Amino acid sequence: MDGILFYWMSWIVWVIVMFFIPKTVPFRFDFLFHLLAVMVLAGYKLEVSLLSVQLSGLYLLLILCVYIRKLSIIKLMELICGSLIITLAYASFQLFSLLDPIWLIMKPSYLMCIFLNYLILLLFKNWKHRLFVLLIGLIMGDIIYSGLLVYHSLPYAALTYAWHDDAVLILGSNILWRILELVGQYIYLSSQSRVISKQRKENFNQ
Repeated sequence: MDGILFYWMSWIVWVIVMFFIPKTVPFRFDFLFHLLAVMVLAGYKLEVSLLSVQLSGLYLLLILCVYIRKLSIIKLMELICGSLIITLAYASFQLFSLLDPIWLIMKPSYLMCIFLNYLILLLFKNWKHRLFVLLIGLIMGDIIYSGLLVYHSLPYAALTYAWHDDAVLILGSNILWRILELVGQYIYLSSQSRVISKQRKENFNQ
């Protein structure tokens, strides 16, 4: 059933942040409020002519634009260009999977997760910028894909529960990759400190 993964993971994250993250952490309340708002708005949609869009995606897009408005012009242009690349990549992937599904060697959601995360790793080093650009690109890409199908008289609702599940899968994989990066850095630093301490002991004994 579409939406199960989205609600399941959202509630897990909400409970963890609510009860295990200290209140002194910045943006804690904002994150809880926005996450709860997205879960509530996911059940409502906005219909404009033949185009149907879930309100949760539009709310996320608005909030992300508000949070990045204070960045410098260079950083803002970098994020906009990255979002455009992810948007086109998402829409192109969806079109190819619709028009030529023979090349899909596994579930499209998994392929798209691998493809977009690999692309975002090539574009950005900052993990926060990766999440921002991924989310904006996913939202805009699904809206463009929906507009293309509606233009050709093919009914398709943008930002549905299935899209929410794919977004959670892609963002969760990106966060998991960030955790692996931190673990790798920790192992590297600990090994370097051990080597340095061993060299100091050897020099002292000499």
